[in-house]
Amino acid sequence: MDTPLRVITFNLKRDLPFFRSHRWAQRREIAAELCRRSKADLIGVQELMPDMRRDLEELLAGEYAIAGFGRYYGTRHTNEDEHSDILVRLERAELRYCKTFWLSNRPEQYGSRGLLAAYPRICTVAEIRLRDSGRSIRVFNTHFDHISGPARNLAARIILQYMQELDLREPMPKLLMGDLNASYDSRCVRILRENLHQYPFRLQDAYEKYDGVRSNTYHRFAGRVKAGRSPIDYIFASEEFEILSSRISTFSLDGEYPSDHFPLIADLVLKGDAE
Repeated sequence: MDTPLRVITFNLKRDLPFFRSHRWAQRREIAAELCRRSKADLIGVQELMPDMRRDLEELLAGEYAIAGFGRYYGTRHTNEDEHSDILVRLERAELRYCKTFWLSNRPEQYGSRGLLAAYPRICTVAEIRLRDSGRSIRVFNTHFDHISGPARNLAARIILQYMQELDLREPMPKLLMGDLNASYDSRCVRILRENLHQYPFRLQDAYEKYDGVRSNTYHRFAGRVKAGRSPIDYIFASEEFEILSSRISTFSLDGEYPSDHFPLIADLVLKGDAE
């Protein structure tokens, strides 16, 4: 069997000028170091602004490729062009295809938004070829709205629809990760975890193989793990994968955390890979 695939979802927290501390300039080296030390093969990041992306491209040059487009791509709002990008570890995988779509009833329209959503929300999908096996997988990374429950429910259904449409073109094992801004028992998470849809594929929840008691992933830079609290960051995998384990990372340097979210890490293997 091939070396397990390590996947991380990680909201990096955009830099905000009213922060007195925890500015991106203080955190960028820590974020890059977490990526390096984790040896993650695929990292889905949220709240990645253009200057943050440039920093990571420089800090991780030669180690990771970064794929994705901003939520205002092609419009005038370039200074607010928040990304939900996918980092691909070049030693283990090769990027073959990437696109971004919007979580609205008009998913191909740049800048469109779901019902009552505070901002346009996006999903990045990439097709990745794994170097060990030569097999290809399809990876979705997203960030749901923080205000509107109906927008989050719609977002889950739009992503499932894209999974099906892309499968009809060429079926592939699928991963979905992201900050869903929703509790574990919320409707949008249950749509994904309980497969409340009509499509022939099924998704597995990485928290089914969580190391310990499920806990919060949002921590407001305090670094406190609260067992029994709900996460808002998730990883799902189609049934072609076996999920081996999942856990959060509480990595910090000199008391500074790379984000106000703990990264969620999952180790998986593709079923049927040769010994």
